[in-house]
Amino acid sequence: MEILDLYDSDLKPTGQTIERGKRIPQGLLIPIVAVYVYNDKGQYLIQKVAPRKGNYYSTTAGHVQSGERDFAQAMLRELKEEIGLMATKSELRLVKIRRYDYKFTFLYMLHSNVPAELLRLQKDEVDSVSWMSHADIETLCKMGLFNRTHYQFLLDCEERMQNKR
Repeated sequence: MEILDLYDSDLKPTGQTIERGKRIPQGLLIPIVAVYVYNDKGQYLIQKVAPRKGNYYSTTAGHVQSGERDFAQAMLRELKEEIGLMATKSELRLVKIRRYDYKFTFLYMLHSNVPAELLRLQKDEVDSVSWMSHADIETLCKMGLFNRTHYQFLLDCEERMQNKR
């Protein structure tokens, strides 16, 4: 059973918790972290979620566990757990915080050139990983095979990269 902390609309912890999968009370939020890992070729490290988890494509993301207050550290934990990618907080770049009805997502970017075949996957969560271009991801999205929210995250990341130039 995974326990999550509940936050108020100012993204401050309320001291309340909820079991993952339960209905979030009105006006409260749970934190999520997501990251787009990109390489020198302009590709993104995309994972295919395990069949029992939905069998779709997405970027690495996950729930912030109860008691975790450092969202960057939670993102690093998810990267290590799901795909075996080690990184440091100084390598993560916060892109934006997106709010939804019942959750908020801290979206990060991370530069890495790690070969996909060297990553150690959490098989009950991740079926495979591969480096993909924006066009590849867009095609998967049009086919209904890529998580639509995660596609919006990609656009957010690419906008951030454009603004940095």
